[in-house]
Amino acid sequence: MSPPVTQEDERRAVLGAMQMTDVGALPSLDHITRLASYTFDAPVAFVSLLGDVEQRFVSRIGLPVAKTCIRASICAHAITANDVFVVADLKADPRFQDNPLVVGAPHLRFYAGAPLVARNGVAIGALCIMDSTPRVFLPRDCEQLASLAQLVMGQLELRNLSGRLDPVSGLPSRHQLHADFPGIVASGATGTHYAVVVDVLDIPRASQVGQVLGLQPLEALIRRAGVRLRTALDGIATVYHVGVTRFAFIVSMSSTRQVESLVLELRGRMLRPLMAAAVPMSPRFHAGVCPIESGEGSHELLRKLLVGLYDAFDAGRTLCWYSAARDQSVHRAYRLASDAERGIANGEFHLVYQPRFDATSRNPVSAEALIRWTHPVLGPISPLEFIPVFEQTALMALVTDWVLDAALDQLQAWRTQGVEVPLSINLPSSYLTSGTAWEVIRAKLSRRAIPVAMVEFEITEGEWLGPDSPAVAQIQAMTQAGVKIAVDDFGSGYSNFSYLSDLPIRTLKLDKSLIDGIGTDPRARAKVSAIHHLAHELGYLTVAEGVEHQEQLDVLTAIGLDQIQGYLLAMPADTSAIADLFARARLPLLSALEHAHHPRVTNCIAT
Repeated sequence: MSPPVTQEDERRAVLGAMQMTDVGALPSLDHITRLASYTFDAPVAFVSLLGDVEQRFVSRIGLPVAKTCIRASICAHAITANDVFVVADLKADPRFQDNPLVVGAPHLRFYAGAPLVARNGVAIGALCIMDSTPRVFLPRDCEQLASLAQLVMGQLELRNLSGRLDPVSGLPSRHQLHADFPGIVASGATGTHYAVVVDVLDIPRASQVGQVLGLQPLEALIRRAGVRLRTALDGIATVYHVGVTRFAFIVSMSSTRQVESLVLELRGRMLRPLMAAAVPMSPRFHAGVCPIESGEGSHELLRKLLVGLYDAFDAGRTLCWYSAARDQSVHRAYRLASDAERGIANGEFHLVYQPRFDATSRNPVSAEALIRWTHPVLGPISPLEFIPVFEQTALMALVTDWVLDAALDQLQAWRTQGVEVPLSINLPSSYLTSGTAWEVIRAKLSRRAIPVAMVEFEITEGEWLGPDSPAVAQIQAMTQAGVKIAVDDFGSGYSNFSYLSDLPIRTLKLDKSLIDGIGTDPRARAKVSAIHHLAHELGYLTVAEGVEHQEQLDVLTAIGLDQIQGYLLAMPADTSAIADLFARARLPLLSALEHAHHPRVTNCIAT
C-alpha cells in the first residue's frame, strides 16, 4: 500500500508544476512587497516559498538574508493556518523566541503572514510583514494583508501561463522580463544597473544536429545552456530566456570593469562543450552590454542590447557595449531601406558614367553606369553606404531594374545622337540567381533595339559563382547571345581563380585595393603582374580600377594591363560630358588625351 501523501508532497508538486522549485528571486512581486511594507508601516516585508529543507525569500524588503532553514521558518506555521497568522511578540512566544531573526540582527519581534494558496488549495508560501517592536494587528489589517497575498498568488499563477516561462528552458521569458523590469530597477541595490544579453549557441551547427537527430537534442542544448547560466548567476541575477539561443540578465555593480569581468567569467563556463545525442557541441559566446538609464523602458533596453550583441558578432568579440554611434548607423540604414522605393518614384536617384580607357592609346573604350542618390533630407548618399543596405533586402531587384532601364534608355539616346558608348552595368548576385534575369534583360534590350555587343555586365566575385548556382546558367545564356561579362572588384576578398576557367568571362577588373600600392611597393606590383599574366594566359582582358596617381599608371602600362579606369583619367560624369568625350575620340587629333596628366580629359568630364 502506498504511503499517504503529505502536505510537503503536495507543496513540492505544486511548486514543481509552477516551475518555482529553485527560483531565486521574482522581481515582479517587488511592487506588492513594497506596498505591504508601506501599508502597514513595516520595516520588513517579504514573500516566502517553502521547500523541503529551506524557505526562499523571492521578494524582500529590509530582510538581510535570501533564505533560511525550514526549521527556523515562521512561515511554516503560517501556511498551516486557515487565516492570517499573527505573532504579536515573537520573543514572548516559546516557538519563536530562539529564532535567528529574533535573537540576532535585525532582532525582529512582530510577525504577520498571509498564506499563499494555489487554486488546488495547497499553500506554498506566505506574504509576511515583520517589525522590530511588538504590535497589535487588527482584523481589518488581516483582511488587507490577505488581499495582498491574493495579488501575489495571482502574479505567481500568471507567471506560469503561456508566454511567461519559456517552454524549452523553463526560465522566465522575455515577457516576464518586461513584467519584472520595473521592480528590478526600483530595487534599493547599490551601484548602477547593467543589462546583459548573451548568445550561447552556434545556430548553423545546432541546426545541423536538429536536421539529423530532430529537435530534442537542439532543445537539450538550449536547456543545458540555460542551466549553466542560471547556476553561474545564482544569487547574482535572474536569467531570462529572451530568444531561441539568447539569454538576458540584469545586475547591479559599481563599475563597468566588474560587469566585463562577470561576462568573461560566464564565457569561460559557457564555452565548455555541450553534448547533444552523444555529439559534443562547442558553444559560442557573444554578449551585448548596456547600462540602464533612468526612465528607460525594458523594450528599449532589449533593443539597445541587440545593437551591442550584433556589434560583437560583426567584430568577432566576446562582448560589446551599446554604442550610440552604431545605433545611429543602424537607424540610418533602416531609413535608407524604407525610403528607397519612394526615392525611385520621386526621381531622387540618377546615374553618372565613368569611362574606361585603353592603356596604350588612352582612348575611351567604354563607360560604367554608376548609381547616385540625393536624399531630400540626408543629402547625397554614397553607393558604398546604400548598396550594402539594399543587398540585404528585397530592394535590390527593384533598384537593379531601375538602373537597367535608366542605363539602357541613355544608351539608346546616345545612339540616336550618333554617339556609340559601349556601356558596363553592374548586376548583383541576387538578381542573377533569380532564374529569369537574362529573359528580363533581353526584353529590355529588344524594346530599345540595342545590340547586345554594346553591353557589358559586371558581376562581383563570390561563392555564389559556384558550379551549381542558378547564376551560372544565366551568365552562360548571356554570353551565348553575345553579351560580355566582367568580374568586378577582383582581389577584394573572395579571389578564387577556379571559377575563371568554368565561366565564360571576358574581362577581369582588378580591385582598387590591389592597385593602391603598386607605385611604391614591389610586392604589390608583383601581385598585380602575376594576376594580369595569368588572366592573359586564360584569355581575359584586364582592367585596373581606382587608378588615381601617375606612378600607378606608369607601372600598369609597363606591366601591360589592357584598360585603365580611375580618377586620374576621368571622374564619373554626366551624360553630355560622356557624349562629348566619345564624340571627340573619333576625331583624328587626340592630343588633348596624350600629355602626361591628361588635363583636358579630366576637365571635360569632371563633375
